[in-house]
Amino acid sequence: MLAIVNDAARAYRGVIPVDRWHEPYMPADELAKEIAGGVVFWVAEEEGRLLGVMGIQDRGDVALVRHAYVAPSTQRAGVGTRL
Repeated sequence: MLAIVNDAARAYRGVIPVDRWHEPYMPADELAKEIAGGVVFWVAEEEGRLLGVMGIQDRGDVALVRHAYVAPSTQRAGVGTRL
């Protein structure tokens, strides 16, 4: 999952504000904190290959899309829509 997140974020380097950019964009400990905080990750895969991830957080009255990343090699192929 981290590879998808960080590879997809790199595609937007320069668009993501400089003060928000760091490398890696999402370190492993941050992903662990997100999961511990109630973010549930859904994945899209094909033949065992991870294509994209989406993190959803249920806040009672509303569900928040906290993360949405698609592997650069599979962008514009409907993966995000399927997620």
